[in-house]
Amino acid sequence: MTDRLQVASKSEVVIERLSGALERHGFWAYRSFDLRNVLAALPDCGCPHHGTSQCTCQYAILLVYGAGHAPVLIVVHGRDTWTWLTIPEAGDLAATMRHRVREIALATLRDMEEQGSSAPPG
Repeated sequence: MTDRLQVASKSEVVIERLSGALERHGFWAYRSFDLRNVLAALPDCGCPHHGTSQCTCQYAILLVYGAGHAPVLIVVHGRDTWTWLTIPEAGDLAATMRHRVREIALATLRDMEEQGSSAPPG
């Protein structure tokens, strides 16, 4: 099962907070892809504000390492003031680590939501 979590916060804030929380629990998050760094090279992006200061799209891939297991993947999708995290299902060897990473992500997002939230964009 693939988890999809959401929080009312900008993606950069979520990535920073989540990376810090994972580190405090003995994991290391490596940002392997960052859409903001390649948007200029994507002239056919579907964002109506692409190439302008109004473009708020963000996709980032975090590879979470810990305890010698294969990394757990976290896909971060941000738009405006909302961020969605997807944690794809891992193989059996990484299932325990994936479960722990999911718990940390949920706790981090819960803490962020307690600081304020609104309805997600339509």
